[in-house]
Amino acid sequence: MAHFVTGLIARRGALQAFATLHQLPAPIVLTEVLALLPLDEDVLDTLLPEPPEDFVAGFNTLSPPLMAVLRAGSQRATLLYFETEYFGGMGTQGAAVFRDGEVVFGPQAAELGPINNALAVLGVRTVPPAIDEFETVGLHRRCSTDEWFAAAGGES
Repeated sequence: MAHFVTGLIARRGALQAFATLHQLPAPIVLTEVLALLPLDEDVLDTLLPEPPEDFVAGFNTLSPPLMAVLRAGSQRATLLYFETEYFGGMGTQGAAVFRDGEVVFGPQAAELGPINNALAVLGVRTVPPAIDEFETVGLHRRCSTDEWFAAAGGES
């Protein structure tokens, strides 16, 4: 099974404000409190008109210029950036949490753990029958960024 998702997670109102400010698609509701903004190439091109020249170690999409955008966007909110890249059970994930213009978690990349740890920073706790924070918020429901956009009924 493959899982290739890149996105932002935050409180619904805060993520909607971020999306509106940057003229991005509407976030997708995950829980009563949290929403997801999938980050595909079109969304990233809107956030970063100039392609980044380098990326944070262990990440495929997180770059210093994107981190600057997320730091600025976190002045009024806590933003969780994440990416997954798994195929056949092998791969990596990464996450970083931005609050008040600072990085308060990560960036951390590893085979397992960074996303759950970052979700815990947002206050997410595992709610059975989910096995972890990732499943508690429903990130397991779609396996690609494009599937998240399709489920929302829109395209970026």
